[in-house]
Amino acid sequence: MKFKKLALIAGGGELPLIFLRNAAKNGQDVLVFEIQGEGNSRLSDFKFEKIKIKPAHLEDMIKICVKKGIKHIMFLGYVRPETLLKDIIFDERTRTAFFGLKDKSAKSLMESAIAEFEKDGIKTVPTTYLMDGAIMPAGALTEIKPDIREYMYAVNTARSLAHLDVGQTVVAASGMIWAAEAMEGTDNCIRRGAKLSKQPFTVVKMARPEQDIRYDIPAIGLRTIKLVKSLGGRGIIAEAGRTFLLNKEELLRYADKNKLFIYGWRKSK
Repeated sequence: MKFKKLALIAGGGELPLIFLRNAAKNGQDVLVFEIQGEGNSRLSDFKFEKIKIKPAHLEDMIKICVKKGIKHIMFLGYVRPETLLKDIIFDERTRTAFFGLKDKSAKSLMESAIAEFEKDGIKTVPTTYLMDGAIMPAGALTEIKPDIREYMYAVNTARSLAHLDVGQTVVAASGMIWAAEAMEGTDNCIRRGAKLSKQPFTVVKMARPEQDIRYDIPAIGLRTIKLVKSLGGRGIIAEAGRTFLLNKEELLRYADKNKLFIYGWRKSK
């Protein structure tokens, strides 16, 4: 399925770039809303129309989509809390949508934003659209193959954490959880867990048990695996079918060269 024109709200990181490469190959026309503050300079590599916009200006994005007749939108890339809070001037529509929420978790904020687009007939496209090659398969992806049974306590902890919408990542070693992700983000969680455990550790990253594929699907990439290596970790376990692998071939080459594992866990039916 191809859309007449699709708007992409592009945050930081590799995901928007992977999508735009695939969109160009597949002839998908895209309007790129470039989130100010994330500095994704490589967006300029693509010839799609681009508009810079503040993350808290839903009304501007919706008006532009309506004016251009765009009926579908997609969310990819991260928006760091410091970016969102740096210039906290919300437009009227964003203020109305967000400030009345009792729960201001990422899930609640995203669902509220999606609902605002839907009021004007703009549907949100799953983040998996044109991204099949970047989705994590099940099983061991590297030469080193961990025994997943040793890590089920960590998998279940990470899934519970994601269900509570607190974070998606835990750092595990010796049958214990040494760090659980909150607002500090994945990398800082890994650093904290490595410092506390003082031993080889494993990073476990899970999607919400009822993950909405329109937003916030977990992702792992070269930066993360290099961080694990630098801190003395053993590898990464993430959820198959609901995790993006960034620069997959380079990521797996690095893991094999450095004797790290990457494993895609999938819940048994």
